[in-house]
Amino acid sequence: MLFNTITTMQKSLFYCILLANVYTLTAQFQFSGEVTEDYRKATAYLVVVDEYQKSDLLITEKIIQEYKIDSTNKFVFKGDFLSSKNMLYMIYLDTCNDHISDYKHLLNHCETSQSILFIANNSDRIDFPLNDLSQLFCEIKTTSKQNTAVLEIDALQERLLVNLQSSKSDAQRHIIYKKCFEKLQEFSRSFKDPLVELYAFHLYANEKSFSRAFYLDDLKESRYYADLLERLTHNYPKSNYIKQFKSDLKKDQYSFLESNNSETGFLVYLIGALLIISTLLNLFLFKKTRDKKELKIDYKTVLTPQEQKVFELMYQKSSNKNIADTLFISVSTVKTHINNIYSKLSISSRKDVDVFFK
Repeated sequence: MLFNTITTMQKSLFYCILLANVYTLTAQFQFSGEVTEDYRKATAYLVVVDEYQKSDLLITEKIIQEYKIDSTNKFVFKGDFLSSKNMLYMIYLDTCNDHISDYKHLLNHCETSQSILFIANNSDRIDFPLNDLSQLFCEIKTTSKQNTAVLEIDALQERLLVNLQSSKSDAQRHIIYKKCFEKLQEFSRSFKDPLVELYAFHLYANEKSFSRAFYLDDLKESRYYADLLERLTHNYPKSNYIKQFKSDLKKDQYSFLESNNSETGFLVYLIGALLIISTLLNLFLFKKTRDKKELKIDYKTVLTPQEQKVFELMYQKSSNKNIADTLFISVSTVKTHINNIYSKLSISSRKDVDVFFK
């Protein structure tokens, strides 16, 4: 009988240890993937992105783990030190290795790099399949649907803007930009995670966004952004995202933010009115001086490095397919870059490219 009691205790202890080990394993994060031969012996970096305004930049101080890719062409990041709450993370591949801290990386200008942005927490497991991290999000094996939210939102924006190339009037472009703003906001809500909505906010509200004008109009009457701020504060009470979001709303004169007194509220409305008047005046002046301004634009200061390459290949009479093959990107991505170029340089066709360079 004593033997049976000891055996039972041993079994109980064994199961307790087993359950503890299972819990420990499931509580750890693991982000793995496979890359092409071009990135063999490269270094992969896991970067925390706690400033959503800089989600497209590599900030070396935010690197939290690195992995030297070996002959298997695979990388894996794992551990138990990430936040239990969702945050933005980036996996960045680089063949420069020892020069990771130079200015080109800080400005995201390195041509031998690839990166992917995603949302995760300490218990998530994600596997990125082969193809330089630029694979379809549906091929990624994830723990939760939030893990692919950033990729899905980016893909949605690309689909919504693809018709820009065939648009022939400001009215058509107006409709496309408005639809982009509305769909991005609506789609981000479906994930039921305010951090996902915050990423979408960054896309349509930033100063370079095509849809910023519609966002600014929406600010005048919508309480959505106050609600989003409240949900962010509730779900991520100690995150840096809250301070950044509140700062952006204040900068854009959002009237529904709580103010300490009525004078502050009046001042907000006054500044808002002056801002509207100033915007209308600037639009009027811009229309009159657009031709002169176009002559002064230096495309290298307004276009991203990838857009510059596309623009120069357009000047060399390359077709969209040839540009895609040269830069190792999809034709759809080439079209998106061309739409961005047209908007930033205030041109409307390939014929204008020759005129611009002359």
